Amino acid sequence: MDEGMTFVLIILFAFVLPIVVIGTWTSHKKDMAKLNASLNSSEKTNVLNELAAVKSRLEVLEAIVTDKKYQLSQEISDLRSTEKSRIN
Repeated sequence: MDEGMTFVLIILFAFVLPIVVIGTWTSHKKDMAKLNASLNSSEKTNVLNELAAVKSRLEVLEAIVTDKKYQLSQEISDLRSTEKSRIN
């Protein structure tokens, strides 16, 4: 091989090949970051949906507990249980 061809191969392996490898690796990392961000967004959406469901259940439970009929039933049950304990 002549000196010109040797010089071109040295430049190719010393500079061009590492640049291509680094570019490919960086591109891969960017793609993985985008994929991870989309998964995180999906997970956030799932958590927000679950939180909304829990809030609606809590509102229903609060409505039941603060309902006057529920309170009255609870007071009657308490009175019955205290009467039974007095009798025994």
